[in-house]
Amino acid sequence: MTAGAWTVPATGGVGAATTQGTLVGEGGDAATPILVKLIHDDTAGLAPDFGAYTNVDVDQGIADFVGTAPGTFGNDFAVTERPFTTSEAASAQANGRSFAYVPIAAVPVALMTLVPNSSYQGSSTITPSQFCQHIPLSLDQLDGIYGDVSPPYSAGWGDSRLSCTAPPNSPAEQYSFGLWANLDPTMENFALMSLLDSTPTSKSAFAAGLASAQSVGQSTTSDPTASEHWPYGKTVPGGDQTTFGKLIGLDPRTNVPSTQAAVVQLGAIMPVADVWTGDPLGVRWSLPTAAIQNAAGDFVVPSAGAAKAAEAGATLASTSDPTTNNLVTFNANTTDPAGCAETDTCPYNNWLMLESYMVVPTNGLPADKALALSQFIRFAVGGTGQADIASLGAAGASPAMVTADLAVAQQLDAQAATASDSPSTTTTTNSTTTTTSAASLSSTSGSSSGAAPAAATASGSNSTGGLATTGGDPSLLVGVGLTLLICGELARQLLRRRKAKA
Repeated sequence: MTAGAWTVPATGGVGAATTQGTLVGEGGDAATPILVKLIHDDTAGLAPDFGAYTNVDVDQGIADFVGTAPGTFGNDFAVTERPFTTSEAASAQANGRSFAYVPIAAVPVALMTLVPNSSYQGSSTITPSQFCQHIPLSLDQLDGIYGDVSPPYSAGWGDSRLSCTAPPNSPAEQYSFGLWANLDPTMENFALMSLLDSTPTSKSAFAAGLASAQSVGQSTTSDPTASEHWPYGKTVPGGDQTTFGKLIGLDPRTNVPSTQAAVVQLGAIMPVADVWTGDPLGVRWSLPTAAIQNAAGDFVVPSAGAAKAAEAGATLASTSDPTTNNLVTFNANTTDPAGCAETDTCPYNNWLMLESYMVVPTNGLPADKALALSQFIRFAVGGTGQADIASLGAAGASPAMVTADLAVAQQLDAQAATASDSPSTTTTTNSTTTTTSAASLSSTSGSSSGAAPAAATASGSNSTGGLATTGGDPSLLVGVGLTLLICGELARQLLRRRKAKA
């Protein structure tokens, strides 16, 4: 009992459920491929610490960052595509954690479409070339897919108002619409619902579609208000990778999509961060995605170039309030330049653009983690980090964002100069979500990945363990251990004497 009491010392810095020498981030799955690649490529720069990222969903990642009590936090940084609510920011402040936003990537929300083209005739296998690539979709057409219009799209993807290719001249096969999404709260869900709410006509069609689906038990609500929670019934919990496991039949050993038609959800359409559709796990997927009409009328495929063009029209907040400073706003009502879709400089639909932020503590971290986090920010906005982000189909930070991010890195340097040099101690918590480490280029839902030592363990959304405080003196454990050894030896000698007398 004495040894157990001293295992979690009650002195030192800010509490954390993070491993000694491990810089732990948490958030949703929208940025998982980005964080995995950045951490992997920055392994040497993070040394002697390790970097780790865990998908626990965006809300839980923020909750763990905000903390549960003064000085008690579940991660070292959060990754989010939405700003903290007023309540979340106030809770972080009450628990003693100040913070700053670090915008690192502009991420398009792709609409993945598993729609066979006319070359597929129902065989047992289906190849990538047999899917419609870049189905052009306007808001009116999205209303017919996600809402209720007159006349209805009764032929599903084979409706005459839809086309397999652009310009409209090739029909798709007649498969029903499968309105799939990640069951976890995501800003991809929110972004698509915001687009469907963007005009009175579209919002009305969306509401009618939800009401019709709810009447037959296929929707959880008839309210079309944009939400992180997907209202239609076709959902999979556990993140985007888990959802893809259901939709494209991922082989868990190779991360390769299946070509067996029976395990592919033909007709599915799903909002997902574009970084998941190309090469997210070290294996080329090249999943089919729709070309969404932007404000200028161009049909634009999600890509790094389209994201960069959209980012060029975004605004970056510059305020004295850290709870609003560095926030990025994509102007959905802007007039995009016309006729640029073929040059990869055409902005993606602004309603479907997200900004991924690292949210970092500006106080309370031990010196090693503050320095590691500062260095990681510099890596993310540097040449290699920006190239990593672009290779996955997103856009790195704009010049103005780089300047703002480097200012936050300087705050972390100053924090390290005044912080304790003691690394944080560990209380491991349970997780059923994906953890990635500096030694991993891929992640597997439900398990730790990579070969780095304790770096592959982080707290998750189903945590049951207690939280440890940081900066404790480990010599206390040594003293207790020696005392227990001495007591054990004395007891052994006493028993031997009693046996000898007997």
